[in-house]
Order: sequence, then structure tokens, then C-alpha cells
Amino acid sequence: MELMIVIAAAVLAWVVGAIWYRLNDRVYSNASALQVQNIGHPLSRSVTPYLLAGVALVAIAAMIRILYVRAGIDGVVPGLGWGAGIGAAIVAPWFFITNTYSPRPMVMTLIDMGYAVLACAVMGAIMGGV
Repeated sequence: MELMIVIAAAVLAWVVGAIWYRLNDRVYSNASALQVQNIGHPLSRSVTPYLLAGVALVAIAAMIRILYVRAGIDGVVPGLGWGAGIGAAIVAPWFFITNTYSPRPMVMTLIDMGYAVLACAVMGAIMGGV
């Protein structure tokens, strides 16, 4: 059952990411200078990044689950708050740090940081609610 909860949280975080990046696709693609098709999709059609993102989200969800169980975090609202805190205090600053070492536009980093907070909040809400 625990594995199913972790996988469900990771899948939902992936869906939130798909929606988040779709809402920000024009800004993100303009900032990144990606070569895109007329409909906005990248020219590259590799599924590898999506598969790796799925594996990484399962690992993150599993760690959040372990932390919640050990800390006794219970409830959707506390789970959401703690998840957002994890995203805002741990994951988002990491994106900021990596941005300082590359010539990447800051707007891309801000979009990534927003996704980190949202995804961790969603995973946290699921972990707290079950």
C-alpha cells in the first residue's frame, strides 16, 4: 500500500508539472531559445527526460513519505504546508544555486522553482492525507 501511495503522489506531481510547464511554455521556450515546432513542442522527441523525471519523482515522494511518517505529519493541510516548505526551502534554492553556475536565464529558474514548490506541496498533501 505504501508503494502505491508513493507512486500516486509521484504521478500527480508529474501531472502538476505537465500543467505548470504547459501554462508557462511560451515564456520558458523563449527564455531557453529551444527550437520548437509551430505548435510549441520541442523538436526533440525523446521520452528519456520524461522517464527520468518519473523515476526522480518516485524517489522524492518516497523520501517525503519517510519524513512524514517519522515526523508524524498527518492531514492534508499540514501535509500541503510542509510539502510546500520542503519545496521552497530545499528544492527551489537548489535550482537557484545551479543557476548561478550557468548562463541560464533567471526566468527559467523561477519557473522551475515554482514547480518545485507546487510538486512538493501536492506530494505532501497526499502523504499527509493518507
